[in-house]
Amino acid sequence: MTDRDYRVRPVAGGPATRHFGEPPGGYPGELPVITGMPALPAVPGRDPVPVGIRFAGRNFRRRVFRRNDRNRVFLLLLLLILSCPAAIAHPDGGLLVRVSAAGTGSGISGADVYLDGGYAGSTSGDGGTATLTIPVISDGPHTVRVTATGYRPVSENIAYPGDSPLTVILSGNHLVALSPERPGSHISVVFIPSSTYYRTADHAKLATDRYLGNETRFREDVIRVISQTFGDLDRVTDPAVSLPPGFRDRFAFYYYFDPTDTADAFSGCAGRVPESYWDNVTFSDLTIVLYPHYDGWYLNTSYQPVGCFEDYGTGHKQMKVPSDRDFLVFHEIGHGLFGLVDTYCGDTDYFENDPFPNVWSTEAACRDSAVAGRRDPAECRRIEQETAGADPCTKDFWRWDPDPDIMRTSASGSFGAAATERIAHVLNLSAEG
Repeated sequence: MTDRDYRVRPVAGGPATRHFGEPPGGYPGELPVITGMPALPAVPGRDPVPVGIRFAGRNFRRRVFRRNDRNRVFLLLLLLILSCPAAIAHPDGGLLVRVSAAGTGSGISGADVYLDGGYAGSTSGDGGTATLTIPVISDGPHTVRVTATGYRPVSENIAYPGDSPLTVILSGNHLVALSPERPGSHISVVFIPSSTYYRTADHAKLATDRYLGNETRFREDVIRVISQTFGDLDRVTDPAVSLPPGFRDRFAFYYYFDPTDTADAFSGCAGRVPESYWDNVTFSDLTIVLYPHYDGWYLNTSYQPVGCFEDYGTGHKQMKVPSDRDFLVFHEIGHGLFGLVDTYCGDTDYFENDPFPNVWSTEAACRDSAVAGRRDPAECRRIEQETAGADPCTKDFWRWDPDPDIMRTSASGSFGAAATERIAHVLNLSAEG
């Protein structure tokens, strides 16, 4: 071999990378790469150096050669290439990687893609899509890592060719996607950590760093809440009313984490989020302020509420809940996502939430709805206080769902048939976009 047979590409602060036999235009895929030989003139018979080879994203054994022992290096390279026949340009075109931004779904051009630790190229494209095709890839498991300026890096463990094309969602520095954005995902839910919790013994909110000092802990709590509430809707809905097939895929989940600008679950009924939050999260159907726990029992209105939902307008629906009370989460998302009305008697808002209401403004309307839904109209009853010894309370609204009703207790029970019909209705609407 002569000096023209390879190119030397020095790396700042490290060894050169030599691409043997590369034509002037380069190859349309990953080349075998020899690493470890410094870009210095060879001194015959001296200066042994370790040499390794990387090919198709895989690192192979290293051997020690003299700087002028190029023939042995070339033979080693040839043997290693012949031992890896699967790592060739794939007949189906290779692995297609699509990279898009969380929330907006727009393509991220210029994102760097790495296959099994080796640089594979950067995405390009326009019209809302940004892709990269990796033509040289072996069948089987691989790790794909994607980075881009202004976004958090993401690593995906895949199996090729089954996971091609691969869509990678990159989140902004504070916004993190927890689930893939599927074509049917039209309900976006964003969690944000609170820097406070509440202690009834003190009648006061207290500062906590449980989440802000540990993003991993917050993420784990969010994932658990998602799994045991959103993912478990069919466990607490009426089995006589079917939820849409694949309803879990209707949701796209995220969390927003900025320890320097935090949410406060006990500033206002549904909490307060940073002003910068709404600048970064413009697509949310529901924002959930998650705090670690509520210390004590809520006895009357002199205490801060355990959970609360507020509708501040389009894109600004917000609720707060503790991470350890799943039935309260069900209750509040009943308000926040499905428009269900409280069925307890107290200081809350009542209205007939047509279509598919769970509360009616007249007994006749309740009975007509029950008949239409093939339910027993005799189960319609006025919303009133039914607990012995409690303050008297009666409302001119009627309910049908049997007790224990999640929209009445928020601590146990299930969604009755009337509430489930509305939940199914909203989930079906989400599939229509």
